[in-house]
Amino acid sequence: QGAIADAGVIVLITCAGGAFGHVLRQTGIASTIEHSLPGTESGLMLVGFLICMIVRTAQGSSTVAMITAVGVVAPIASATILTYHPVYIAIAIGCGSKPISWMNDSGFWVISKMSGMTESEMLKTNTVMGIIMAVTGLIVCLIGSRIFPMI
Repeated sequence: QGAIADAGVIVLITCAGGAFGHVLRQTGIASTIEHSLPGTESGLMLVGFLICMIVRTAQGSSTVAMITAVGVVAPIASATILTYHPVYIAIAIGCGSKPISWMNDSGFWVISKMSGMTESEMLKTNTVMGIIMAVTGLIVCLIGSRIFPMI
């Protein structure tokens, strides 16, 4: 019974993220973003990263943020001829799920309580570390898409 409850939470989070992404798609935000993108394909990776980062910061769940970002970026990516493999967009979105871990993130509390850190210490260490990881990952992704396009 415990396994079913755990799996149910995962399915619920995944469905919520997918539904939120679908709602955003129905608003036409994808076409608005597509028309406002800079002329480079790297802009698509950056947009995915930023959407994921903003959603994660606003509501706390990395999973929901990534699914939402994919829901917005996928229609744009499928309509664009990319000079690199789409996996780079997925990696950039994954990197966007790392920064700005704070009080609305369950992982923030797990690490805080298990390590014995205060909220202030967590914000000074874990959040800063997440930002460094995310930016480094995005830079590596941007460089990798140019050096090893995998197409």
